[in-house]
Amino acid sequence: MKSIIYYFTGTGNTLSIARTLAAELGDTTLIPLRRAVNPRGIPVDADVLGIAFPVYFLDMPAVVRDFVRTLRFTGSPYVFGIATCGGNPGAALFNLARLLDEKQVSLSAGFAFAMPGNYLGPIDLMEPQDVVDTKIAAAKERIVAVAGTIRDRQVSLPEGSDDLKFRIGGAITRTLMTSVYRTPRRLHATRSCNRCGTCQKICPSRNISVSENGVHFGKDCIQCYACIHWCPQEAIEIGGRTLGKRRYHHPDVSIRDMLDQRGE
Repeated sequence: MKSIIYYFTGTGNTLSIARTLAAELGDTTLIPLRRAVNPRGIPVDADVLGIAFPVYFLDMPAVVRDFVRTLRFTGSPYVFGIATCGGNPGAALFNLARLLDEKQVSLSAGFAFAMPGNYLGPIDLMEPQDVVDTKIAAAKERIVAVAGTIRDRQVSLPEGSDDLKFRIGGAITRTLMTSVYRTPRRLHATRSCNRCGTCQKICPSRNISVSENGVHFGKDCIQCYACIHWCPQEAIEIGGRTLGKRRYHHPDVSIRDMLDQRGE
């Protein structure tokens, strides 16, 4: 059984789950979806295909949605989704199922993993360390059961909810954070910045450039918060609302892993 898991990660939660699951499944190739993009489409050459991503605004990130649209299926693989979220996955996995339906392929199963929250800014969803540790441990324990479900090719409804309130609520929240509060435009580096270039190197959308004159944030921010949480100096802020707030990235994921996602 040849298996592939494509993944996207911002602070490492999704990569940690995908990597542990791949090891449990065996004979599974783990591929950063940002490195797999091909304008001519991506042929699916696997018996089992996984798509793993973090939940943004109760939905999948736009980069994941765009990626799924480029997949080209010639067979009927067992397809599963992995959604990591701070609490509620919303309609993310159901939306993944809809995208696959357009390609006449079914989402066989969708699993939501509650992971440490990493959203901060106008709303602070960061959690105390004991909650972080508990969530990470519980997620690891669940991997064996999920791997068994995939190995047996069991079919089930996606986890989460396709309720209209989640689809509308996610869209409203995204609009508020992006167009009203304008989170991407409020990103800036403070005087603590030492121009190490970490933010530029790990930004999955290549939206950041660092020079001796400072740090410049472009217009392609996808609000993954990788730059904020991975900055060694904790020098990147959103306006003034993130000052002094705790940062987070998964303890089992390294800067090297983030560079691999970019293809550096």
